[in-house]
Amino acid sequence: MTKIKHRTYQEQRQAYDKIRDVIAGEDRLKNAGARYLPEPEGMTTAQYTRYVQGASFYAVAERTLRGMVGAVTRNAPVLELPERIAGMRDAATFEGHSLDVLLESALREVLSLGRFAMLLDYPTDGAAPGSAPFISTFDAESILDWKEELVGGRQKLTYLRLHETNHDLEDTGVEQHLVLTLDPAYTVKRYHVKSQRNGPDIQSVEEVQVGEDITPTIDGSPMFDIPAVIVSPYNLKADVEKPPFLDLVNVNLAHWRVSADYYWSLYLTSQPTPWVAGSINEKNKPRQIGSGAFWVLPQGAQAGMLEFTGAGIAAQKTALDDLTAQMATLGARMVYDGKGRNETTDTARLRHRSELSLLHSSVNMVEAGLTKLLRLAAEWTRPGTADDVVFKLHRDFVTAQMDPAILTALLKAYTAGAISHDTFLMNLKKGELMDVNRALDDERDLIDEDDNVLPMPGVA
Repeated sequence: MTKIKHRTYQEQRQAYDKIRDVIAGEDRLKNAGARYLPEPEGMTTAQYTRYVQGASFYAVAERTLRGMVGAVTRNAPVLELPERIAGMRDAATFEGHSLDVLLESALREVLSLGRFAMLLDYPTDGAAPGSAPFISTFDAESILDWKEELVGGRQKLTYLRLHETNHDLEDTGVEQHLVLTLDPAYTVKRYHVKSQRNGPDIQSVEEVQVGEDITPTIDGSPMFDIPAVIVSPYNLKADVEKPPFLDLVNVNLAHWRVSADYYWSLYLTSQPTPWVAGSINEKNKPRQIGSGAFWVLPQGAQAGMLEFTGAGIAAQKTALDDLTAQMATLGARMVYDGKGRNETTDTARLRHRSELSLLHSSVNMVEAGLTKLLRLAAEWTRPGTADDVVFKLHRDFVTAQMDPAILTALLKAYTAGAISHDTFLMNLKKGELMDVNRALDDERDLIDEDDNVLPMPGVA
């Protein structure tokens, strides 16, 4: 039987699906029904439907992810490309997406699932002369199998199987796989794969190669490295890492389950229910309730209202608050204001640094992965070398807009001769009052060239 998936794939796939569903939000979870919200014992089908629909999902994971990506991309990266591959700035991917779009996709995948593959490829059929290379992307679910081996004293990726989208094969039960190997040179193969099932397990796999082997070259010479990177928050190795968002997602789902119980309890107990005791029959049974209704009860009958008393719902509300605080400690600061209960200022500061460490390491790895492929793209083309490529992401994750009072103090210090012009400009840059990507020399040149710039007060 052909092996098409790594031994760890199925276990990881369950975690990936869970994270995707939680990030997708409330509608996805409600449609999943008992998968994430088990049916309480004794409920009818109609009651369970009402139970699910009445629950409210707190979209912490999605908002946290959006906030993290936004913190990285709020400042444009520093990017320099040789002219030959300059077109990759606006069309970096196989689908024609810009490098900015590719960057956001990579950050989202690495921060949430902890796994994202990028493959450098070169246009072949129908490509215009002078076309630049492009990058094909593969999410965690599409990375099916891999192998790393010691080659020439270095650990190398020697085998990679990827699921490749082919819209012509949709609804046919056939998948298209891209298989990359070092044989010993870099070789590309495509297969159509059909799995035969008997119950929940795959019994056999039929695999048919599509087309001939492809051996890409650089200046006519074969390549002895697979031009792909598998990015995790911690390294560029093919090893599977625990998805960074898994813990947050698990707590988010616990919050969802308690929320369902809480709102179901409110539904059952929030409205007082009338009761009547005595010789009641169909003729004298009350039919309406409210200020416009008039009840005539038999002699000796009693009426009253059932109202909820007790601490059960309050305990559920406390549990929701505790889970919200727990999600905050797992990285959801942008959806939870304030520090945790009984948490000192120093503890809060350490927690904040811990939360930023995942973001920082993920940025390092995404930057390293994209830099590696862009430099290879430069080497793949002529003229161009790896040294011509510069790609740097900013690490200023928190907005540092300067306070007007500080700006006034800096201006007074500069005009009084207490600080230099460079120090004044450097502080404007740190305070994000000038382009963070602009060098101080360039800012001075712009000042000198601008006839509309007024002279500094107190400066001749």
